[in-house]
Amino acid sequence: MRVFERLGPVNTDEVIEIARAASSKYKYLVVASITGDSALKLAAEVRDKKVICVTCPQGMNWEVEKMDEGPFADIPELKRIRSEWARQGLKHVPMAITGENRDRLDKLKVKIVQGTIPFFGPTFSMRVHLHKVTGLDLVAKTLELISTGTLVCLECVLMCVDAGVIPEGKDVLALAGTERGLDTAWAIRSSASANLFHPSKGARFIELLAKPGIALTPDVNIGYLR
Repeated sequence: MRVFERLGPVNTDEVIEIARAASSKYKYLVVASITGDSALKLAAEVRDKKVICVTCPQGMNWEVEKMDEGPFADIPELKRIRSEWARQGLKHVPMAITGENRDRLDKLKVKIVQGTIPFFGPTFSMRVHLHKVTGLDLVAKTLELISTGTLVCLECVLMCVDAGVIPEGKDVLALAGTERGLDTAWAIRSSASANLFHPSKGARFIELLAKPGIALTPDVNIGYLR
């Protein structure tokens, strides 16, 4: 297992190299990619496997004026991105794959999965609008103690099964990161979100291939996302 000294996008290329080296054992490679950039990098390096890009649901935005703390203040690469958005006078930045990247992913035959995030959608609204914390929030925050990408890797696999792109019960190589880029890689046995805790066919963490040494755990309300 590779443990990174820093977290965030600085590790993207190394995570992709780790995935390329391990890819012979997996039919499906799933990558969390908000803008499509990380998915394109992975697809360029691993051409003989099914690469699936999981992105955010419609309507999510980064709120630039609320990024004074958290990963966009603490991680140098993300801080530069935030500073550039502020320089351009942007207040809301869509969390979406660009049209150009969609075209490039299509040419590489990369499937894009976009849907409700299992540990984020309705529970996020309950936290923000009803001021209620649920059991799913506790599961999510526990997984983030390993790394933010650990939570996201699991969510991505669940979303792919729910979308019918990956069958249940398959060993999947999943990659994710901290807001942008990649810093975590897991082998996960797939399941539908409705079977997550099923005693025999639920999702299972199989092997951790890479993670940042010290994870960043965002505030439960994540004020810079809306």
